[in-house]
Amino acid sequence: MSSLLGIFCGLAVVVLASLADGDPLSALCSITACIVVFGGTFTALLTQFGLHHVLLGLSRFTWLAKPPKTDILSFIDRIAEWSNLSRSQGTLALEGALKDVTDPFERKGLQMIIDNTSVADLFPILSILAENAARDERIAGEVWEAAGGYSPTIGVMGAVLGLIHVMMRLDHPEELGAGIATAFVATIYGVGGANLIFLPLGTRLAAMAEERERERYIIIQGFMLLAAGKPGIVIRQNLQSYVVDKKKPVKQRAEDLEPAGDLAEQAA
Repeated sequence: MSSLLGIFCGLAVVVLASLADGDPLSALCSITACIVVFGGTFTALLTQFGLHHVLLGLSRFTWLAKPPKTDILSFIDRIAEWSNLSRSQGTLALEGALKDVTDPFERKGLQMIIDNTSVADLFPILSILAENAARDERIAGEVWEAAGGYSPTIGVMGAVLGLIHVMMRLDHPEELGAGIATAFVATIYGVGGANLIFLPLGTRLAAMAEERERERYIIIQGFMLLAAGKPGIVIRQNLQSYVVDKKKPVKQRAEDLEPAGDLAEQAA
């Protein structure tokens, strides 16, 4: 939500600055400038990325309101519990937990554990899935950053087109001032859109994609430890070392230290 607030405040600054000089709000409105700048930017993006990736980048705008995030601390707790369950009752006992997993990537990893996939096979498969997901998420940031590169130049082009129109009406000197002012609105759209929306948004989405990629790496490490049959406490401590903000301490619980149920009785 802070990103949306930043965009709103940036646009508000431009509007308030114009109103402070006594200019009417209509001075910043131009349908022609919108068509040239935003339409031209869209066509440039379409040429570079193709329709699918452009639409993907546009859809990622919703991430500003509701950023996607994996609760890593909750995942660490769950996978430690899965380890205890699988060590005591076998990996097939994890089928009951599968129905409660909503994240597709996490669900795929747990299904592979249930299928007794080896560590050697688990890592490349999950890594490929993670890389494919990361590629789709990175492209959204690249689309918006490219828009920030195109729009200022297209804004200048719109201004030049407006000046050409003004020059063709030199026989109406009373219209020159308003015509020139309207021509430069395209420059405002291009430069303002790039620096207040497109470039910051692209950088923000790239940071989100990088964080998501890091979260998937932690998840992969967790499933590798689970596939290797590590105790819950080992998995918990290992994965906690990847978490920068440790909101919860690592607790050495009895069920983490040794398998419960039948295996515990056999060990006794």
